[in-house]
Amino acid sequence: MSEKLLLKAVRSEKATVVVLRGKNLTTVPSLVRKLYHLRTLDLMSNKISKLCPEFFSLTKLKKLNLGNNRLEEVPEEMMYLENLEILHLFGNLIKSFAPKSLDGFENLNILNMNHNKLEKIPPEISRLQNLKSLSLNNNQLTDIPKELCSLAYLSEIQLNHNQLVSIPEEFKTMKNLRKLSLARNLMDVFPIVLCSLSNLRILDIAGNLIQILPRKIRRMGLKEFYCEENPFLKRFPIFVEQMEEVLPLKEIAARYVMNEISEEDPLYQRSVAHYPEILEILANYRECMLCGKCILSSGIDIVLFVPPMKNWKTSADIKELPLETVMCSQTCFENRAPHLFRLKKL
Repeated sequence: MSEKLLLKAVRSEKATVVVLRGKNLTTVPSLVRKLYHLRTLDLMSNKISKLCPEFFSLTKLKKLNLGNNRLEEVPEEMMYLENLEILHLFGNLIKSFAPKSLDGFENLNILNMNHNKLEKIPPEISRLQNLKSLSLNNNQLTDIPKELCSLAYLSEIQLNHNQLVSIPEEFKTMKNLRKLSLARNLMDVFPIVLCSLSNLRILDIAGNLIQILPRKIRRMGLKEFYCEENPFLKRFPIFVEQMEEVLPLKEIAARYVMNEISEEDPLYQRSVAHYPEILEILANYRECMLCGKCILSSGIDIVLFVPPMKNWKTSADIKELPLETVMCSQTCFENRAPHLFRLKKL
């Protein structure tokens, strides 16, 4: 039956679409080599475990669906599909990428590899410079390569149901990212780098191991924020004896310098010119939420319980969020509002 459909397409000379879903195919028929004008090839729900060499002739193909087949790697034959824009490889047995499989994907916009067995993404992912949407849900990924962050046009990344514990700091360069899904992974710390993504509108971190969120999250331009099924801190007041804090000399000096010298100060500018590592140190400073003074390393970690932002669409059962902030001294802590609690880190 599938051969007849292909023969019919070949005889029409200019066939642009071929759909062979659920035909029990074990390989791609070699007749495809004659479909020079093919734009869409749908081979979903077959038993295909490899591609035929004749794939090199499908240079005008724009959409390929190989979902729900038996591929164990992204085939090397993919390198010939230089005009491909949409590729579906979901529901296979893919563990790896063939060495040259990503060479011809310069025009790829959408890549869907959900429900496979990927343990890592190769650095060659950086070749997909026009990629806009990447779906890697339900794989076995343990980390994300920094090369992924070089894809300037990526606006949507889905990484749900993997084994991620963190994301690379290079995510801060992904200025066009609008949707990021990290649900059901193994992250126990909120990736603070996400707070620098000014265009991020949808963030899903549900079902991780996160206990507390950064205060900066309220400044993000989110429209949707999903965070249910995390072991967030609850309000359980603990009465402990507060002792006056003794600051090290280095912290005292650093606080004084940061509070007294502005970026326009000639001394500051000369210091940065001679010791550029100062910028990295200053990038990690925090401000006391009560008095606003600078803190370098020492401080009192505080939990602030607040309701979700009113303009956020979020999980219905989320009534308040624990945000992590800091105070500079015991004096400020004693003058705090009643909804602030000291964070006891284990």
